[in-house]
Amino acid sequence: MTDLSDSPLRILVLSNMYPPHHLGGYELSCRDVVQRWRSRGHHVTVLTSDLDLGKGQDDDPDVRRTLRFYWDNFEILKPPFRERLAMERSNQTQLERAIDEAKPDVVSAWNMGAMSLGLLTSVGHIGLPLVLVICDDWLIYAPLIDAWTRGFRRWPIGPSLGKKLLGVPTHFRPEQSITTGCFISETVRARAIGNARWAPARTMIAYNGIDTADFPLRTPEQRDWRWSLLYVGRVEERKGIGVAVEALANLPQQATLTIDGPVDDSFMPRLRARIDELDVRDRVTFQLSARAELQGLYAAADAVLFPVLWEEPFGLVPLEAMACATPVIATGTGGSGEFLLGEVNCLIAKPGDAGGLAAAAHRLANDPDLRNRIVLAGLTTAEALGVDEYAHVLEAWHRAAADRYRQGEPPARRPIGELLAPLRDSKD
Repeated sequence: MTDLSDSPLRILVLSNMYPPHHLGGYELSCRDVVQRWRSRGHHVTVLTSDLDLGKGQDDDPDVRRTLRFYWDNFEILKPPFRERLAMERSNQTQLERAIDEAKPDVVSAWNMGAMSLGLLTSVGHIGLPLVLVICDDWLIYAPLIDAWTRGFRRWPIGPSLGKKLLGVPTHFRPEQSITTGCFISETVRARAIGNARWAPARTMIAYNGIDTADFPLRTPEQRDWRWSLLYVGRVEERKGIGVAVEALANLPQQATLTIDGPVDDSFMPRLRARIDELDVRDRVTFQLSARAELQGLYAAADAVLFPVLWEEPFGLVPLEAMACATPVIATGTGGSGEFLLGEVNCLIAKPGDAGGLAAAAHRLANDPDLRNRIVLAGLTTAEALGVDEYAHVLEAWHRAAADRYRQGEPPARRPIGELLAPLRDSKD
């Protein structure tokens, strides 16, 4: 067996989306990590879907956009059986071709929502080590929406017979003994272990982080409060945009809200109707900025709102805002609550509480000292949670997986409690 303890790795990355065709932080983090792995000498091939969001051409020869995807404009697709079978066979062919040409030491699977989960089953059948980089709850929801494998749960045929009859895996059954789960937060890991039909036996926590090349730590500035509020992220109901709009209606007339991100078309009619009902249309701006523009956008805002309603897996937007020396008002749900410390590096409002969100904005507006304390603690938080360390930890675990853990498990990322202990101590 080849010694992989020091040599460059050959890594095959699977993901449902990959920039420039992407919707959120999951895909951007994948690219950030791939770029860092390549800069360290590893050969990384990316196999992703043929999704085209009209964001330009990709000239990376090692990114293969050939997989078919059960998703279109926020809608989960449920094609007829023959079409699904053709899609599965096509995706399996593309996987086999990528493995044959890339000859990976390890397969790295990122966002697999609405993807052919049989791809992961096949990786195990081939005997390749598999590392799942899990940044949301797809281990729970992906099997429920997979148009192919979910249809075989109640069939009398088992996985072996199904594969023999149809030529493709019919069940989501990765090989546990050679699969590792690298979770973005303890929240996501606990939910997966408690609720997923299948979960890897070997798991660890690798807290995500921001790219300080795109979001360099900014020196705080003393400036007047102008009531310029900002939301960045996907525009969908569970992100709490409606609550932010409700809060805006309870703020002074000069208060404005910029909403920057890709839009869920099914949600927008209700949101616009609520904006009209509250008579704040002239105070709300919708836009979609390139990533390179976000640094200036964050820095120009008086506060960034992160009013999510659901159990957020982690949340990069607050960290990006913190790096830009902008105070954050958040709900602190799910994994984001593992690094968002109320009254220390942010202000916290309860999910769905528009009044609490507005009250937090008033506190920041009226207390420059509070704003300064939160900004300084936010800069410390952003510095502690960078993507460079994230890529380094993931690299070590992919190397160990490729080497079948002959040298044992590498260190995980330092617990977030240790990273932020000085901030908690300062609060006490």
